[in-house]
Amino acid sequence: MLWLLKKYAVVAAIFPAYGHCFLVSNRAGEYSQRQITSHGAKKDSEGGKGFGNGDNRKRRSDVVEKTYSEATMTPIRDLIDDEGAMSEFFSANDAWAPLFRSLAPSSSVPAMSFLGGENGRTFDYDNDSGVPCRQLDGKPQGDEDMTVVASFLDSCQQSLLDIPVSEVIKDDEDDLHFIEEGRRLLVVSRFHVLSGVTEGNIEHHENIFAACWSEIAELRRADEADTGSLIMLPNYSISDLRRFVDMNLQRPLAWLGISELFEVTSLQRGIPAIRLIHRLSGIPEVTR
Repeated sequence: MLWLLKKYAVVAAIFPAYGHCFLVSNRAGEYSQRQITSHGAKKDSEGGKGFGNGDNRKRRSDVVEKTYSEATMTPIRDLIDDEGAMSEFFSANDAWAPLFRSLAPSSSVPAMSFLGGENGRTFDYDNDSGVPCRQLDGKPQGDEDMTVVASFLDSCQQSLLDIPVSEVIKDDEDDLHFIEEGRRLLVVSRFHVLSGVTEGNIEHHENIFAACWSEIAELRRADEADTGSLIMLPNYSISDLRRFVDMNLQRPLAWLGISELFEVTSLQRGIPAIRLIHRLSGIPEVTR
């Protein structure tokens, strides 16, 4: 499908393993084209005045939830005793204390009063073998997992198509929405599928917890900007996943003093998933 978008220049990347070509754009002063290989081609004449008019644009824009909104990226604003929640979290996950201490940038962060010991020590996968943290393979294993990933990316692709970008409306909110969603998709290079994992099961809870914090540890170890992991949970409910992310990732990262380094959100694109992005850059300025 050929897309005509006003005032953007191509900046992005390819997913050849899945047969997709996502070209996500950045502000410039010219038209650019995006080709998504798995859905055939749309003639330029079909897109002459953008993707629909007034009511159609509004309707389609509303159904594409922003995965980068404040509501999805910050803890749920409810009445909670922060000190009590912190104490409960670090007590329940004391086996992870060596990793948590290694992630804390300062002894003054709130978490250190519960963790004890010294902050900032490099985490050693061999010497800290008692910690459930593992270096995971970032590539899906097996045909079933590959199918889940491909299906999820198909849904992500469709969600981009559903954002009603128009060439006749100058730099509107839909344009920004498309760019923000697209660039977050492009930084993800590590994929995990936790099939059969459901809410309400303690062992399954621990599996998700281990996958997420192992990925956080790996992203911090590599310490590269614009890198990310996606953990897909085909059998999990998005509402329960939202609460899991709130209590087990977003709040603890803030307690550890590193929430500014990570953008963590739960999202649903066909199936629920957790997206972890490390040091997301701003949209670069384009100069002529």
